Amino acid sequence: MTEQLAGAVGLGGRDRRAASDGERARLSVTKALKAAVKRVFAHDPVLGQHLERSVRTGAYCSYAPDPATRIVWEDVSPG
Repeated sequence: MTEQLAGAVGLGGRDRRAASDGERARLSVTKALKAAVKRVFAHDPVLGQHLERSVRTGAYCSYAPDPATRIVWEDVSPG
């Protein structure tokens, strides 16, 4: 019970604020994107490294590759 009470109290004995729905969603998206990039990296290290550098998370998510780096996409799908 002591652990639960300690976890519910913030600094100086103030109540700890619960994360807002938006903050929980932001954290979930960030975790999901980082996990996806890690899986991509395992199969294609060059692409994984590119995504690590280019995908930004926070209040908004974005794909913003370095404009100084030329990217050439190839269609490798069968047929």
